[in-house]
Amino acid sequence: MNRSLDNMPCRKFFLMPIPPTPNGRLHLGHIAGPYLRMDMLGRYLRSKGHRVHVVSAIDGFDSYVLWKGLQENRPPQEVCRDYHIQIARDLASLDIDVDEFLDLVQGPYAERHAENARRVVQQLVDLGVTECVTEKVLYSKQTGRYIAGAWLLGRCPCCEAFAAGYFCEICGAHFRPESMLDPKPRVGDTELQWREVENLFLRVHDETELVRQIRASGASERFVSVIRRFLEREQGRVRLTAPGDWGVQWQPDRWGNPRVLFEAGWEYALTCGDWYVENNADQCHPMLSNGDVTTLVSFGIDNSVQLLAGSSAILNASRQYKPFDHVLTNYFYNLQGAKFSTSRLHVIWAADIVEKTPARSDAVRYFLARESPEDETTNFDVEEFIRFANEDLAGTLQERINAACDALKQTSGEQLTVPPALRDRLEAASLALDRAFQLDAVSVRSACAVLWSWINFVDVDFSQAEQAYGWLKGVAYLANPVMPRLAAHLWQMLGHEDMPQWQHLFSASQPQVYDGLRAWFQPLSTELLRPSLPSTLLRSEVAYLA
Repeated sequence: MNRSLDNMPCRKFFLMPIPPTPNGRLHLGHIAGPYLRMDMLGRYLRSKGHRVHVVSAIDGFDSYVLWKGLQENRPPQEVCRDYHIQIARDLASLDIDVDEFLDLVQGPYAERHAENARRVVQQLVDLGVTECVTEKVLYSKQTGRYIAGAWLLGRCPCCEAFAAGYFCEICGAHFRPESMLDPKPRVGDTELQWREVENLFLRVHDETELVRQIRASGASERFVSVIRRFLEREQGRVRLTAPGDWGVQWQPDRWGNPRVLFEAGWEYALTCGDWYVENNADQCHPMLSNGDVTTLVSFGIDNSVQLLAGSSAILNASRQYKPFDHVLTNYFYNLQGAKFSTSRLHVIWAADIVEKTPARSDAVRYFLARESPEDETTNFDVEEFIRFANEDLAGTLQERINAACDALKQTSGEQLTVPPALRDRLEAASLALDRAFQLDAVSVRSACAVLWSWINFVDVDFSQAEQAYGWLKGVAYLANPVMPRLAAHLWQMLGHEDMPQWQHLFSASQPQVYDGLRAWFQPLSTELLRPSLPSTLLRSEVAYLA
């Protein structure tokens, strides 16, 4: 059921963007998916008067942290600490607001995180809803390494595409290491042998109900089909432990093989929820099944099994907690037609494009949201970004802002309000924005379309101060989720405080016009963007794009 938030009383929201793995910085492919969409939703909810907390963490126990440590010849704890700082900077550079961003490997909540995870898994064992499964995994006698997770390469058993670890980025399948086709070690481990290990799995009690719940949370049918295929393939089992010694420790199996808890997102929700409680003394834990906090998580198709099947099934089975009420899912975001790749340095780092070039965070956010991979894989095209920045922003939008500000300068400091000629149209635009942010069908692309339609609204007479005021006020409110810096400056210039709020959209205010917005958006070129572009593009594309 689609539910609009319009005219609802103040509600409490707990938003958790998927914790990123601290094995590198965040590039625009990361930002365009779970982080920007969740930030835009949070800003919209706040503008409607709701209480919103965004809490996330780093996924520091991912085996890819060990691989990065091997590459950089430093301990995994140091890798986590370093990239935790750099990821936070990348988020902040594009105005992705997070109330708290935890390091659960070594931060103040690390011990709590381990306790939460072990406590819930032990509860599942005590409830009799788990089973031990014997499986095979490649083991290197040379290094003592279990060839699973980041250490395992091969082909997906479902679609036969190249795959690594436990899942396939192409079809979204999640599988056991022994199912990988043509398995081989990533870093040349030798003296390999197949070793039997025993791991703990949860038995899903009611697969039909789980699928119904996943649909109701807002997952698309393609994501649902991935989950159905996974449940059928794994006979309704969800992994709880994995072989290895990097992570939250679980007791060794009966043969003495070390095991860690297989983290799938629910553990982060519990610990991030603990932070929420401790910083909101009057609130209950957001993940409690009988709580009154609406919860959302955002993630890509590569995490669909862990978040949709794994986390939902585990939290349901705990009897104490609930799965996330709503999910924001996304597909991959390419760069110039090819997958973003940290290993090949085919990336544009989030902080670089705004710190090393004249591009504003507002422009980057708007372009990423307009091209959001919410329904399919999409692409960051450098030439199209330059055209968008120059024609749509530095051209159309900047020219109209300047014309409206010039009109307001002619007033004598009197209070203005949105005139009747624009009020109906602005009310319709705000309702369209509400529809774009329905909790079970969030579409930031639709939000961008609403904003662009208002920017280009032709029936505005910029020689009339009241109409110029009404148009600028509409831009400020509708742009707030997309371009928060511009929105805040416009809103405050029009005589209001802080960020745009729905309750003040049609209130009178006294504009105080200044020239700080006259050149808000500057034209861009390939040469100006060069400091942020990867060598993969500079070698093959720049000559064409220049």
